[in-house]
Amino acid sequence: MYFCSRFQEQRMDFDTLEYGIVLVGWVVGILLGTILLFVKLPADKVHFTYRRAKNTCAITIILFGLEILFQWLIRFYFKLDDPALSVFVYLMTFCVATLIFTGGFCTMLAPHIMDKKQRIILISVLVFYGTYLLINYFIDNRRIQSYGILIACAILLVITCISIYKFVYIYRHAINDLKTYYADVVENLMRWMPGVGAGVMLLLIAAPITCLCPRWVGINQLALGIVLFIYTFIYTIEFSFSYNTVAAAIHQQPEADEPQDAGDEPAKSGSSSLSASLQEVMQSKESRWREQGGYRTAGLTIEQAARAMGTNRSYLSRYLNEVRQMTFYEWVARMRIDEAQSVMVQERETSIEQIASRVGFTSVSTFSSTFKKVVGESPAKWRNSQ
Repeated sequence: MYFCSRFQEQRMDFDTLEYGIVLVGWVVGILLGTILLFVKLPADKVHFTYRRAKNTCAITIILFGLEILFQWLIRFYFKLDDPALSVFVYLMTFCVATLIFTGGFCTMLAPHIMDKKQRIILISVLVFYGTYLLINYFIDNRRIQSYGILIACAILLVITCISIYKFVYIYRHAINDLKTYYADVVENLMRWMPGVGAGVMLLLIAAPITCLCPRWVGINQLALGIVLFIYTFIYTIEFSFSYNTVAAAIHQQPEADEPQDAGDEPAKSGSSSLSASLQEVMQSKESRWREQGGYRTAGLTIEQAARAMGTNRSYLSRYLNEVRQMTFYEWVARMRIDEAQSVMVQERETSIEQIASRVGFTSVSTFSSTFKKVVGESPAKWRNSQ
């Protein structure tokens, strides 16, 4: 009798916990998605693709919130016991969210990929999956319906894996393009993206598996989903403040090459496509710019550096990649860290924060991570060893 009573109490506690988490889930999802949907952004051409991506992200969050609200209503309000209906809504929501999020992600970082053909493919996949789930829902035979759900989970898993591949592919290309920028705010911003992407990927890929698991697994997934709602919301808002810089870094094309002097000889094979005399000119410009401390400019971009040096982005990029064998990011980091090391040795009383600001970093955390990446140990540890 005691054990039966104890089991009943635990079951009630479990139901109360589930009720609370589901309630919080749909409220948070709908609220944050609605706020994000109505966030105002500049009505310029640069922000056009971001506005679409932001709205896509908002709709995805709202969609999740509505799905949780539906589950809350049928389970706790109407007290319906229809697992097939719950599974149908659950899988359909995750399929729609996966495809919408993929489209929004591509639009934000690679708008040229989301052409008309790609959109038609996404819509076709969605229509096919929705039709399949609908047919399966109206099948009376429970055994056949169960097999149909297993197949639907497998299809959703394949769709999710393809979407994840797209995420990774586009993100890697975006990061490579952003290497030509040294804006600390952009670097910090792009650190958020793997966290958001990984969270979304785990949530999406777990959907077809969770559908077949006990209730407590779904509750844990929902709790993590609420955290992801908030994380995605904050990241998307943060992204809006720097999107014009990110868009410029990713989407703009290098300037056309300037004509070479008639007497220039091509560089030797395997060294550089720049002529020998042009390499000397670039080295001279680099030395003069470095002596002037141009690398200390916070939020420095390759366009700003090229303009200050009296050249263009194309030549500077080729010079760094082919002659110096480094990216613009690595080049600026090396100069800043070199000066920081000199100051740290000569001015023992100067704090790490002051040094970071002096050499061009906008935050101590960025300075510390860059210093450790270049030198191999933290600024404080290196300073103590000198």
